[in-house]
Amino acid sequence: MSIRPIRSSGGHSCPVFPSSTFSSTPAPTRHATSTSNHDLRLATLCHHARAGRDLYFRSDHQRLSVIMRHHYNLGMLFLEQAQTHAARPALRFAESDVRYEELLDLVAALANFLIECELKRGDVIAIAHTKDRMSYALMLAAIRLGVPYFNIDVASPQSRNDSILATCAARLLFVDNFNDLVAMQELCHDRDCAVIALADAALTPTTDDQWREQEARMRDVDSASIAYIMFTSGSTGTPKGVAVTHQNVLHFIQWGRDRFGITPDDNFANLSPMYFDNSVFDFYIALFSGASLTPVHRRLLNAPGELVAFVATMECTIWFSVPSLLIYLVTMKAMTPTALLRCRYFVFGGEGYPKVELVKLHRMYGSQATLVNVYGPTECTCICSAYDLSDADFQELDGLPPLGRLNPNFDHQILDNDGREAELGELCLIGPNVAAGYFNDLQRTALVFVTLTEPGRFMKRSYRTGDLVRRDRGQLFFIGRKDNQIKHMGYRIELEEIEHGLMKLPGVNQAAAVYLRSGAAFGKIHGFVASTEALDERQLLNQLPVYLPDYMIPSRIVVIDKMPKTPNGKIDRQRLASLLAEPRT
Repeated sequence: MSIRPIRSSGGHSCPVFPSSTFSSTPAPTRHATSTSNHDLRLATLCHHARAGRDLYFRSDHQRLSVIMRHHYNLGMLFLEQAQTHAARPALRFAESDVRYEELLDLVAALANFLIECELKRGDVIAIAHTKDRMSYALMLAAIRLGVPYFNIDVASPQSRNDSILATCAARLLFVDNFNDLVAMQELCHDRDCAVIALADAALTPTTDDQWREQEARMRDVDSASIAYIMFTSGSTGTPKGVAVTHQNVLHFIQWGRDRFGITPDDNFANLSPMYFDNSVFDFYIALFSGASLTPVHRRLLNAPGELVAFVATMECTIWFSVPSLLIYLVTMKAMTPTALLRCRYFVFGGEGYPKVELVKLHRMYGSQATLVNVYGPTECTCICSAYDLSDADFQELDGLPPLGRLNPNFDHQILDNDGREAELGELCLIGPNVAAGYFNDLQRTALVFVTLTEPGRFMKRSYRTGDLVRRDRGQLFFIGRKDNQIKHMGYRIELEEIEHGLMKLPGVNQAAAVYLRSGAAFGKIHGFVASTEALDERQLLNQLPVYLPDYMIPSRIVVIDKMPKTPNGKIDRQRLASLLAEPRT
């Protein structure tokens, strides 16, 4: 393997692929007629790799079959899927597909590279993932060897990423886009973390001996091993790294297959960035079920017409995104009843989807596809409940759709303020999808991850979500956040209730409320509404008492064109608060 070293300031050196070749962002057209140098190199790699390994598979087929009956880790499950669906497309780009057999060869070559870097089981790697095929393969290679990975957002402030690297003590940081290389080298300048420019030009075929070594390491990965680390915002200002195990994800994959009836003919639109929890649904359920995954690059998310056209051209059957994206596409008239005829599921989660907006999507696609509202914290492996929408859900347009019933592999408790079980209170999730905890953070882990001792749940793991829910005939309904409660004018108020009231005002597409104090003064409630119409703030305030009691009326309503979003696509409340300090125009 032709390699070159990049040396970090900490003195650590590691073999590095040449960075002369990177995949460009695919245009929204399908099956270009020309064959790229990348595809020729990939074909050569795959041909030589399989020539030797196929003989190994045949000679050892009986032993492999026994192993594959027991998928106690994700590497085994992916290997079985890649062998079973070898000629089918795994990754689908505008210019070409990557078949499962090709992807497996890339995985094996990258696993060899990780072994050459002397990575051991439990060592952590970071990936600056821009949805290049090499980064997907690298995730699978790490899984194969029991090396936890996390995807890093290169656009995040350096201080935040520095905190993340410190938490994980990542040994290697991989970059799949040359434009990000310098920034990541600066990030790792004072760390013992080598930056590696990913490119496939120097990959060499995997020999039989190398394959046997990889298989031996794969068998050593137990179900309690960490598969990936997903970072979420922390109340202290330091991001928390949720450590998700192989067992967690195996249960999640099985649920997803059954719940959505996934077959190899399905094609997932990978809309979410890979550092965002929603991407877990796309990546794992698609590639570990023999289905296809279509990467959607960030540029398209700001071009609504191109985005919908791309997903339609690629014939995606499964859509999963935050509601904000769907609301945006509907508002911009990019979504039309005939635009996405192949989609059989529109799945949305990560934030509430007001029914007054959701009904627009239902009218477009309710007859051809199933609309599913999903809920689940990162700490419980992406999704823990799902609810299929029907016409009956839109007889009233107030509020949000139900969270639905919990997945079969979950138990739960709803605890009131005194810690007693109730029909309304904080949701605590129990079961095999509950993550191991926060990586290298025992203190914050102990606050919300609890080992139960009561009869019937003895030694089971529980996660306190902080979400307030109501249970009605087995269905769960979201009420608000435990930590979004304020005390104003002597009243306890959930900000979500104010937001629901704002959403009832004519012309409002999205709404948010923030509560701000200035020194020792009483706090003030501020409302924000996004609309494509020219709304008058004073008129909105005059209309609001119809929907809210006087102590919930904001001191001011600010009309904006579009809600600011975090990198994960959720409403950026800090940015909203900063708007109040800007001069009014």
